[in-house]
Amino acid sequence: MSKLVNQIRRILDKIIDIKRHVCALLLAIMIAITFVQVVMRFVFRSPFSWSEEVTLMILVWFGYLCMSIDIYTDSHAALYFLYNKLPPVLRKGADLFRHGLLCWLFVQLTYYGTIITKLNLPKPQPATRFSQGWLYAPLVVGGIFMVIYTVFDFLAALAKPLSAYEEESRREKTLDDLNVERGGTV
Repeated sequence: MSKLVNQIRRILDKIIDIKRHVCALLLAIMIAITFVQVVMRFVFRSPFSWSEEVTLMILVWFGYLCMSIDIYTDSHAALYFLYNKLPPVLRKGADLFRHGLLCWLFVQLTYYGTIITKLNLPKPQPATRFSQGWLYAPLVVGGIFMVIYTVFDFLAALAKPLSAYEEESRREKTLDDLNVERGGTV
C-alpha cells in the first residue's frame, strides 16, 4: 500500500510543481498589470478600464490555486502544540477526522461553486465583457484539487500504521519542528 501511496504522491508532486509555476506567472501578471495601471492613472491620466476586472479575476484564480497547494503540503494553520501531545492512536484519529472533514467541506465548495459559476456564465463583466463565470470557476477548479488532495491524505493516514505515529512521537524535535509547533513556518 505504501508503494502505491508513494507513486500517487510523485504524480501529485509534479502537479503541484506545475501549479506553483502557474501561480508565480499569475502573480507576475497581476503585478505588471497593477504597475502599468498606476503609471497610466497617475502619470498619463489615462487609466485602462479593464485592469481592475482582470486583476481581480487573476487574484481569485491565484488564491484558490495557492489554497489547494497549501492543502496538499499540509501547510495551513494547525494546532501542532496540541496535536503533538496526543497519543499515537488519537493522532491517527485526528488526522482521519481532519482530512475527512476537509474533504466534505471541499465537496460542498465544489458543488456550490459549480452552481454559482453556472448562474454567472451568461453575465458579462462591464469593462472586459468576459463572462462573470470566470470569477467563480476557481471555486470549482480549486475545490476539485482540494478534494483530490484530502482524499489522498485521508487514504494515506488510513494506510499509515500506528507504529509510524509512535516513531514520530519518539523522535527528537528539531528547531524547525519547534518553530512550526509554536505557530511559525519552516
